[in-house]
Amino acid sequence: MNYIDVKVTVWNRLTFSEDTDMTALAKEIEQSGLDEAIDDAKGFIESETLYDTEEQLTPDDNGKASTIEVYQNKELIWENGENALQQH
Repeated sequence: MNYIDVKVTVWNRLTFSEDTDMTALAKEIEQSGLDEAIDDAKGFIESETLYDTEEQLTPDDNGKASTIEVYQNKELIWENGENALQQH
């Protein structure tokens, strides 16, 4: 199998009920992280991936690690990161 893997960034939308106190939720996220907010008891309804916001990352955006990898017969033959393999 031959393929190219590409790392991208994309936004997700987390929907909450109309009566959720979003100011309090934002403070909780700041203090404890996002995982604490994704809770039905706090009004969480659903998560939706916003595919139209997709953007390709560069190695600089990714800590110098690869964001494009080319495979031939399932073997990595090229990547664009700082420690990239030489093309065969």
